Amino acid sequence: MVGVTISGELARDAYLYAYSIDEAYKFLFETTIEPGRAVNEFQLLRDLADDTYTAHPSINNDTLHLQGWFDVGAEPVVVTVPDFDEGRYWILHTMDLGHYTNAMIGSRTRGARGGRFLFASGVWDGDIPDGVDEVVRSESDLIKVMARIMTTGGDDLEAARNLQDQWKLETLSVFLGVSGPGQPIRDYPDPKSTNWLARTNFVLAAGSMARADAEWLTKYHDIGLEPGKTEFTPEQLDAAERGEQLGMAHIRDLAPEMTNAGKLLGTRADLQDGPRDLFAEGTYLGQWGLPPVESVYVKVETGSDGQPINGAHGKTYRARLLPPEVSEFWSFTVYGSDDRLMAHNAINRHSRGDRTLIMDDDGYFTIVLSADVDANAENPNFLPIPEKDAYLIMRMYGPSKAVQDGEYLTPSFDVT
Repeated sequence: MVGVTISGELARDAYLYAYSIDEAYKFLFETTIEPGRAVNEFQLLRDLADDTYTAHPSINNDTLHLQGWFDVGAEPVVVTVPDFDEGRYWILHTMDLGHYTNAMIGSRTRGARGGRFLFASGVWDGDIPDGVDEVVRSESDLIKVMARIMTTGGDDLEAARNLQDQWKLETLSVFLGVSGPGQPIRDYPDPKSTNWLARTNFVLAAGSMARADAEWLTKYHDIGLEPGKTEFTPEQLDAAERGEQLGMAHIRDLAPEMTNAGKLLGTRADLQDGPRDLFAEGTYLGQWGLPPVESVYVKVETGSDGQPINGAHGKTYRARLLPPEVSEFWSFTVYGSDDRLMAHNAINRHSRGDRTLIMDDDGYFTIVLSADVDANAENPNFLPIPEKDAYLIMRMYGPSKAVQDGEYLTPSFDVT
């Protein structure tokens, strides 16, 4: 490889290919490996995420979470989900380390009925035990789980927590009551001392993802993308640095243009042949987001004056909207543009939606945005915004085909 010239374009495109894989891996390391948490155990978020939650951007403010990681390299895992009360949204959502969704099991497809679900590597050929409702195969041995249980908070929070406590995660051997092989021993690369090439190659070596991504890896072989490879030439290291700089600049430049996540998030079947920069954008704007068949995400960045939404200087916004056609529920959540996280407000209110807004007499909903909490706190249709540039994410869970196709008209937030 010495003497091979790696163009800036090739370096950038290789980074855009690897970006989602690397971001998924870094999240695994920072939230689980580094703090010494175990895989194959749920990490419970017992409260609605708010401004104190900073682990990843644009998390919702509608549901409790059961998150963590499965490692199915040695044996499958089995997740047992309880039955739910009618009308409560829930989902068992998993994504592989390629950042593709590989399971969406929940109220949209099963209603209130829970069940048992087995997650296995793509090469596992064991017997499926009785009582398993569905088998999910993964191209990476490490699988991200982000399960959600809807709650409106307040008195409903304890009911949601009780349901959260009834979820069970077991290795197959524990589920069957037999001795098992134990967890694989993995030498996880530390993001502080490795580059994105080494981390991506680590991920590609654990499972069958490299076979699925063979076309991509053939294109980027010269830069050093190869399962398990850890040693790189000076030319490859230089290209990795240039690729990261160029790739991140492109992702940041592209972000303001992304108002609908339909082409950014999904399964491998949905996105394998799509533009890789859009796929990376889905990770950048909403890591672990759901595909459009489950939830459509629409971003609102500006008011009717064409300026970024911002509560400074007493600025107030008002929007009137007809409810979108969904089978589950919908909501708006506010995030700061600088860090893509929720911003503190005195009443700890970060979202409003069909479960919290009061409908007008004509069937419309009205939402009021302002940083003046004292003047608006008693209004159930009030949503605080910070005194800095901000944006809204409208989430529509269980969207109709028309909503998925982008036919729902996003409301205008008029400056008043």
